[in-house]
Amino acid sequence: MPIKLSIDITSPLTPEDHDMLTGVAIMTLAIANHEMAKQAFPGTFPDEDDDPVATDVIVAQPCGATAEDGVVCVGEDGHRGHHRFRAPGPVN
Repeated sequence: MPIKLSIDITSPLTPEDHDMLTGVAIMTLAIANHEMAKQAFPGTFPDEDDDPVATDVIVAQPCGATAEDGVVCVGEDGHRGHHRFRAPGPVN
């Protein structure tokens, strides 16, 4: 996307002009940093044509391990460490 930025400054600057110029500089820097970050971390930022609703969402499945007294592990499937056993809740 080609960008053309043109700023004409007439001296002396009023306080409002100074604030406006500061805002333009901050926005320009933010745009440049966003583009550089997209290049450095390509998987972090979604493409503009991606539908945010249609993205795949991975839902963690419970471990499901059970103990002798009927309690069930509520940790994520494949978790490391000890099981986190809880009594099964009511079924809706």
